[in-house]
Amino acid sequence: MNPQTREQLGRELAGSLSRLESLHRALADLVERKIDRMRAADVEGLNACTGREQSLVEEIGEQERFRRLLTDRLGRSYGMTPQKARRLTVGQWADKLPAAQAAELRAVAVRLRDVSRRIERRNRVAGALSGEMLRHLGAVLGSVNDSGGAAGGYNPCGQVASSSPRRLFETVG
Repeated sequence: MNPQTREQLGRELAGSLSRLESLHRALADLVERKIDRMRAADVEGLNACTGREQSLVEEIGEQERFRRLLTDRLGRSYGMTPQKARRLTVGQWADKLPAAQAAELRAVAVRLRDVSRRIERRNRVAGALSGEMLRHLGAVLGSVNDSGGAAGGYNPCGQVASSSPRRLFETVG
């Protein structure tokens, strides 16, 4: 393969990484909105975020498949198997390309790594908030289900009522 074709594949790889960065930035912004919706207990807003999140994850998957295809093609141009080509880091690819492309690849890789780390950190916050919300909901449901050990009495038919606590869900079906 001639050097111009390799350069073209290098430019396409940089473009693919740039699109991945853009999609990841959108995902990072969405995680922030999701956290805001959790704090506001906005179920509808959370549902909307979840739907958009699934869409973004699918788009990221498609772009990642395209990036792997470009990597495979670029690797073939150097006589590599797809498996070997996929193991190379962006920095290693940059070392094989002209200086201008190498700088572009490295720059977009840094930005993509930064936004990925941001997503990771904010997802930890979202996970902690989710766990806290579930604990609070569990406590609320537990307090509704607990009769507090109230003494027995008579039921509406005049029979002695059991003093054992009944769960709300047992009572209302």
